[in-house]
Amino acid sequence: MQVTDLVRYNHVVRRLYFDALAKLSWSEIIADKGLSFDSMRNVFLHLTYVEDRWINCVIPGRHEKIVGMDFNAFKDSEALKNYMQQAAKNTENYLAKLSADELKREVVVPWGDEPGAKITVETALTHLVVEDLIHYGELSAALWQMGLEAPYMGFWAYKLTHP
Repeated sequence: MQVTDLVRYNHVVRRLYFDALAKLSWSEIIADKGLSFDSMRNVFLHLTYVEDRWINCVIPGRHEKIVGMDFNAFKDSEALKNYMQQAAKNTENYLAKLSADELKREVVVPWGDEPGAKITVETALTHLVVEDLIHYGELSAALWQMGLEAPYMGFWAYKLTHP
């Protein structure tokens, strides 16, 4: 399996979650649900920002470009959609040029218990997907608590339509 499959699967899943959130009122989306980033909006933005930050800052070594996320700057579902689409587009542009050598290249992680630790690009891409999967679980739980179905697409189902 290639990590690019996981990243592209992540984009499809993110769109499913966006579609589920877009059916809710904005007040419900921004309500504090006791999640890691309080509201469903903030969790959704965080998981999108994780990808954006890895692709545009960490992997290319532009750590000075890392800025905090202003969740409150996003005032409606259209703003969430635009950010999601822009992040996916930037990532897809990067993946289109990805080579075996690039996957093996080491990048510096500027945060965590060991700032300055080096990991491969492949590990970085895998991490961004795993990080998002954790937060999709949070969004699922919030939707279930509201009596709603959470979107789900197993990786196997994705591969049937994206061989």
